[in-house]
Amino acid sequence: MALGFYLLLAAFALSAYSTWAGASGIKLNKNSLVKNAQKAIYGQFFLVTISVVFLAYSLITRDFSLKYVAEYSDRQLPMIYTISALWAGQAGSLLFWAWLLTIFNALYVFINRNRQSKLYPYVFTIHSVVTLFFLMLVVYTSNPFEKLPHLLPDGYGLNPLLQNPEMIFHPPTLFLGFAGFTLPFAFALAALIKGNLSSEWLDQSRNWTLFAWISLTIGNLLGAQWAYVELGWGGYWAWDPVENASLLPWLTGTAFVHSLMVQKTRDMMRGWNVTLIITTFLLTILGTFITRSGIISSVHAFGRSNIGTLFLVFMGVILTVFLILIFWRWQKLQSKTKVESFLSREFSFLLNNFIFIVLMVAILWGTMYPAFTEIFIGKQIALGEIYFNKISVPIGIFLIFLLSVCPLFSWKQTKNNKLIKKAIIPVIGTTVFIIILLISGIRHFNSLLVLGFSFLTVSVIFAEIIQGAISRKNSHQEKILQSLRQVLKSNVRRYSGYLVHLGMVMIYVAIVGTTVYKQEKEITLPKGAQTTIGDYRIVYSKMGERHDANKDVLTAELVIYKGDKKLGVLIPERHLYKSGMGERQQTSEVALRSNLKEDLYVIFASYQDDESATFKILLNPMMIWMWIGGFVITVGVIIILVHSIRDKKTRSM
Repeated sequence: MALGFYLLLAAFALSAYSTWAGASGIKLNKNSLVKNAQKAIYGQFFLVTISVVFLAYSLITRDFSLKYVAEYSDRQLPMIYTISALWAGQAGSLLFWAWLLTIFNALYVFINRNRQSKLYPYVFTIHSVVTLFFLMLVVYTSNPFEKLPHLLPDGYGLNPLLQNPEMIFHPPTLFLGFAGFTLPFAFALAALIKGNLSSEWLDQSRNWTLFAWISLTIGNLLGAQWAYVELGWGGYWAWDPVENASLLPWLTGTAFVHSLMVQKTRDMMRGWNVTLIITTFLLTILGTFITRSGIISSVHAFGRSNIGTLFLVFMGVILTVFLILIFWRWQKLQSKTKVESFLSREFSFLLNNFIFIVLMVAILWGTMYPAFTEIFIGKQIALGEIYFNKISVPIGIFLIFLLSVCPLFSWKQTKNNKLIKKAIIPVIGTTVFIIILLISGIRHFNSLLVLGFSFLTVSVIFAEIIQGAISRKNSHQEKILQSLRQVLKSNVRRYSGYLVHLGMVMIYVAIVGTTVYKQEKEITLPKGAQTTIGDYRIVYSKMGERHDANKDVLTAELVIYKGDKKLGVLIPERHLYKSGMGERQQTSEVALRSNLKEDLYVIFASYQDDESATFKILLNPMMIWMWIGGFVITVGVIIILVHSIRDKKTRSM
């Protein structure tokens, strides 16, 4: 597949040309050069797409003459995981990222081909620079089409931990988020270069930002679900450096999604917005640096590689350019309006941004701490879960407090009587709710705070919607359901944003349930014995086995009872993977019984010759609400995007 490499080399040349032609066209004001740059961007997309198809074909046909195919697949690997091996390794994932960059840039050029925007050529030229960097990496340092000295009869196989449905979707959605933030970054840099720091660049980049943000959100949640069902330790987040690497840009991206509304409404936070989105982009590159430099040990990382140095240099160049532009455009970054009151929506957004930045810096410090200790004392010392929980818990509680009270505030200033009127019913309801929690036996202080603020958030949102519907009903003489529908249609973005907030509340509730109130036990049972956890009685009935194409499977059958009522059967498994050229590897496959209240989670830890077996059993309250919350957030963002696209089409007609 030498042709695949030559196509990438041609795409790299086209990327260099589109960068030169775009920059020259802007400087010389020559539209012909700008048009040529656009054609080159289409060409990059076409060439890289064919290269991706060639690599996928090589995986599917088991072409073990290619080093990448041999390292990440074998003849026993199921076809779905053979295809997902495309992004399993460093070379493949970088190619996939470069491909996404060409897709975004080509899509941006196509959508805006007939629109007049002074930022347009700047944006696709800056984006081309990023594409050029990634294609350079693929061509010169991580060639996925590198040949082996001789043909192997079989490959070494895909890591068994990656042979999971979540890993089919988790990396691509993360890459969509990472690559997707390149366009908003290009808009911010273009606005700084042009000196046009009004809300124009925000209007044009907003939908791209939301798409990148929701992709990153889904990617993080899918990663959490993968850890939950595949790693066999009963959790979904371990503050692993690579987990943190995808969380960091999510934090600053979330802050940006909120603060752009302030600039659009009050022409404030100009400096905040360009800084937040450029920081978000830099953090996506930093995350890649962490996973590929090998400076920090992680179950997700690719191992030590010189490619990390190139990422570090790239980040340094971007940061230097950004600081120069900030200094140059300092006056234009100053807001024309100021915060008039602490009881205002813009102040709550400002405080929200500050808290997100503090959390990001604290997590970044904890993540990079082992690298710093290795530099200064010669060995890596990691800051564990205690450190991260100590900083994230109080900050997380404050964030959900802001989530609950922000809708109560108006722009500019909130009058006391109006604030009291809007807050009185939700506050009374929350007080009653907390009393009920106390009576039911919940005494954990942080849990009471989170659950109380969660209830307040829901109460404030529904109170606002209901009060709006009643007010419209009285003024328009409508039926209440008709008024409710009209209220929701009158401000789709706001109420869809509230739907996103409700999804976040669900995730908060799941975190409280699974961290504070989970139960777990590890026990060895002979066949026919039983144990209990919570309200469940678990009987170990038998052991079995089966032989799949790529693995041998040992199963343990557990019958689940609640009292005398049989609820069903759980079958946790031990997998012993076969591999063409690699060593046989063993993993556990958990068994789950989920409902809206809790997850019963069973790990088949080990077994003995007499068919006795050791199980780790966990009861994770409210776990399913994390995944439901992610779904609700996704629906909310999709509604916002669809409405925004329709609104733009209507305005352009």
